[in-house]
Amino acid sequence: MKVTYDFSSKIVLIAGAGSGIGLAITRTCLQAGATVLASDIKIDALLNLKHPACEITRLDITDSAAITFYFKNLLKRHQRIDAAVLASGIQERISVESMRDFEWQKHIDVNLTGIFYMVRSLFPIMKNQRAGSIVVFTSGLATQGYPGATAYGASKAGLIGLVKSAAQELKDHGVRINAVSPGITHTPLFHESATAEEVKMYEESLGVSLPEEVAPMLMHLISDGATSISGNVIERRLIPKKPNP
Repeated sequence: MKVTYDFSSKIVLIAGAGSGIGLAITRTCLQAGATVLASDIKIDALLNLKHPACEITRLDITDSAAITFYFKNLLKRHQRIDAAVLASGIQERISVESMRDFEWQKHIDVNLTGIFYMVRSLFPIMKNQRAGSIVVFTSGLATQGYPGATAYGASKAGLIGLVKSAAQELKDHGVRINAVSPGITHTPLFHESATAEEVKMYEESLGVSLPEEVAPMLMHLISDGATSISGNVIERRLIPKKPNP
């Protein structure tokens, strides 16, 4: 059984598109025929795609004025945005007692406030067109915790509250918003924060996904096949590996 998607004539906005899951879903949407509005601070990998339907912007989502300017320019070129995948995020492992003010604030600014700026700008566009789907990324660490992940976990927990209330505001306008907890994935965000021992432990127990393995779930959520799904936190759980006999 094979699932295919036809996103021809659809416009998909992807923030944090320069690496990891964001880059994987960018490639998948382009393969499905979408026009992709791809943004990130680091855009080298996007430039390497050399795809005519990929519009690339270097963007800092923590800059509210830059976000406003970005959307103003988008609307001059496009009449609608059919879906948005907001994959921007950072994670640094820092203990509570060692954490400096700016390190805490950086996680909140990127992982929560920056995503809010994007969602806020998408609201009037999608409400006016009475259609659209937004996906943001939370984490299992938001509810389970992990040593050194206080700032990251708190910021990701905040996104759950954002999604729950935003979905209530959007429900009468034909627009959906959901949060995805993608599970442990081979991304720069994971490898730059986890120790080599931690990576090995996960690989030998739960397993670690490739970013491309997360893309099918995202494609479903932003497609017409998920029109009744909104305000949910969707956890992608891997089946634990059986120990070698």
